Amino acid sequence: MSNLPVVMRVSWLLVAALASVIVALLAFMLKRSAGANRYEAVFVAGTAFAGCMVLCLGVLAAAVGV
Repeated sequence: MSNLPVVMRVSWLLVAALASVIVALLAFMLKRSAGANRYEAVFVAGTAFAGCMVLCLGVLAAAVGV
């Protein structure tokens, strides 16, 4: 486990979640502007959120061992 305090680990997880939410919102807006219906855009946004969160957690685990 990491030597980082719990507050720092939680802070990094919140940063990862915020970045994932921003990516999901961008994916939603891009899909809607392309003419897709709302349900398809939500599915794409959820996939983008999950993919970004997995990527962020992997980078954090490799970098600091969160």
